[in-house]
Amino acid sequence: MTSDRRPARAADRSRQAPVAARSAPPDAATLNDAGRIARLYGEMWSRFRPPRQPMAGAAITPRMLACLRHLSGSGPLTVGEQARHLDVSRAAASELVDRLEVKGLVERMRDQRDQRRVFVWLTPAGREQIEALAGRRLDEPFVRAVAALAPETRASIIDGLAALLRAADETQPSATEEAS
Repeated sequence: MTSDRRPARAADRSRQAPVAARSAPPDAATLNDAGRIARLYGEMWSRFRPPRQPMAGAAITPRMLACLRHLSGSGPLTVGEQARHLDVSRAAASELVDRLEVKGLVERMRDQRDQRRVFVWLTPAGREQIEALAGRRLDEPFVRAVAALAPETRASIIDGLAALLRAADETQPSATEEAS
């Protein structure tokens, strides 16, 4: 969150730069910074990615919980639709649904209008699991690491990551630029 009292930082100024200036070849300092950010991002992902082991006190993994929560909010979905939401392959989503089905948390149902389509939906046990884990949003090691930071440092990280995402959005070529 950027306050009016803070001076504009380079990341904020670059957001306002003309498109032509942003498309210039990167200089050595930019390439160095991009490499450092990419390395740190990779380390963050490796250290804090959701574990594949069951969550403490639960029989499901964080990815399983994400799948259950998504079904709860969206209603019945096909495995393909679930794969797109979770940003995984259809095979990975199918395996995830299989594991949830074995645990009795979801069930597959054939579409009444098109028997080739199969939907995945929550069972009562699946809904109970979501309720039981309602407060579990983030992995504890990540929360402990964030808690160890000063509030100003947290704000800087949030500001920086938000600026990086905005810059990524702003520098994406438009559909007309991609076609040419």
